[in-house]
Amino acid sequence: MKLIPKALILIILVFCFVSCKKPKAKFKVMEVNEISFSAKNTYDNPYTEVDFWINLNGPDGLNYRIPAFWDGEQIFRARLVATKPGIWSWSTENTTGDRGLENKKGSFEAISCSEEELVENPNRRGFIRAASNKRTLEYADGTPFFYIGDTWWTALTQIFAWGKEDGLAGISFQDAIAKRKSQGFNGISMIASFPSDILNPIWESGKLVKKLAEDGSTPFYVDTKQSWKTAPDYTQINPSYWQHADRKIQHMWEQGFVVQLESVRRHEEWYNENQKEKDAFTNYIRYMWARWGCYNVIFNWVHADANNKQHILYRPMVVKASTKLGKPPYGQPRAVMTPRSNLEMGWLDLDPSILEIHSWSNFGRDGECISGLREMFMMQDYAPLINLEPFYPGLVAGFNPRPAKMNDTEAAQFIAYGCVLNGGALAGHVWGDVYYGGCAPASRRIKGDIPPQDPQSKAFDKFNSASMGRLKDFMLDPGHDYRVLQPARNHLIDPNEEFQCLALAPDKSFGLGFIAANYTKRNIINLKANMSYIIEWYNIDTGHWMSIITVITDTSGKLIMPDKPDTNGWAFRIKVS
Repeated sequence: MKLIPKALILIILVFCFVSCKKPKAKFKVMEVNEISFSAKNTYDNPYTEVDFWINLNGPDGLNYRIPAFWDGEQIFRARLVATKPGIWSWSTENTTGDRGLENKKGSFEAISCSEEELVENPNRRGFIRAASNKRTLEYADGTPFFYIGDTWWTALTQIFAWGKEDGLAGISFQDAIAKRKSQGFNGISMIASFPSDILNPIWESGKLVKKLAEDGSTPFYVDTKQSWKTAPDYTQINPSYWQHADRKIQHMWEQGFVVQLESVRRHEEWYNENQKEKDAFTNYIRYMWARWGCYNVIFNWVHADANNKQHILYRPMVVKASTKLGKPPYGQPRAVMTPRSNLEMGWLDLDPSILEIHSWSNFGRDGECISGLREMFMMQDYAPLINLEPFYPGLVAGFNPRPAKMNDTEAAQFIAYGCVLNGGALAGHVWGDVYYGGCAPASRRIKGDIPPQDPQSKAFDKFNSASMGRLKDFMLDPGHDYRVLQPARNHLIDPNEEFQCLALAPDKSFGLGFIAANYTKRNIINLKANMSYIIEWYNIDTGHWMSIITVITDTSGKLIMPDKPDTNGWAFRIKVS
């Protein structure tokens, strides 16, 4: 028998090894690759004792530092996302002293999404960020993103049941998302957890003591023998609550939604706890970033929207978390809910890197919020703007002052278009109504034709809320580029009124406007002189453009506006012909 040369045997063995080894796992760009680890050490409290991070490296020198999270028992998880096609590798940082967590590594391949997949789910375009103009938002591929969110503060609790209609909202979470998606919404504002609610139910007692997971889990351990102010132990997180919430966050991502996620509501007296618990606020922010930083999320430091000192008391905890953690894993934008504007409440005096979005919240709902946003637009250190808590249809006047001569629907539409155009809130707008807690709250807050605990399912076709989706269509219309617009109220005759809104391009070649219901038009001044402008009306109720009119400005640049088609609120566009 003829012997096979050793060199040939080696070649055969190498060939077999290369051809037979396990191929790399493949994921689409922006698809979550979840890696699980089993700790070998025993911990009294893995949530606070283990600071576990993953380094993720991709093509063209891309590198992300991803926090891992404890998910019960000995399990830790990391959720990795490839932001562009190519080979990605990951490795654990050796800082825990746990052989089950350290010296681990792996790799996977990311492949591009098809154009059809990008249209189906815009989240596949990449993580949203502030655009280079620092006025608007965009996906990582440069596609403009205009946020239109609904307000469901309790979305992650059993009030919005998963796959069932037996929660207080009266509609399944999935059906609620589908309804708003059909109306043009692309976001939801929510509060991540309500730690003390089992003992101190907000908005209403009785049936509303349900801000828990669907299995009854609380977000933190709660000692029911204590006062509600001290009952939650913020150092002891409960993974079960967050596991139930996972599927909702994932579902919203799959449906193309961006979550505006707020940590806790202001009434939680976390700031009065002992130092160990106050320090755990950093763990909490890190935990949310670890679980949900793999999705398109606007992270909001705290929901502190009342005219009191709670937002100031939370501030040291926020600053400490920001200093230790830096930015979210994929650079998602951060905001903070404050009464009135971030500028007026002093948050912009802090390190500017703490916020990527500036906002107004909760007060000035009769139109004052518009001037507050405009003040931030005019700052030297500006950022994309948004009104996180505008006018809420269905609330009584004491909680919700309404502009004169308008009903609730008309007022909500005016505030929306006013904030965006006169206020420069080009990042988008959040819709809110009386159903903000998943159902109508205590009767002292709601108007007579809405019964207490009226479910969220009744909200979707009230107050013409679908017109918010049409605001997005109006701004993103291909007939103009909204990203260059600037508030131009000084170009209106009688600029002291907010009820006609106007934003112009710097060269005055085009502009977008709005005239509120039951208010008459104002002529526009200081445009291009002796220039022919096309005026188009936009029906905010149907989303249709109509009545193209051509008007020539006079020698001073005055444009005589035509009358509105009727007394309703109307948007319009002017454009050099």
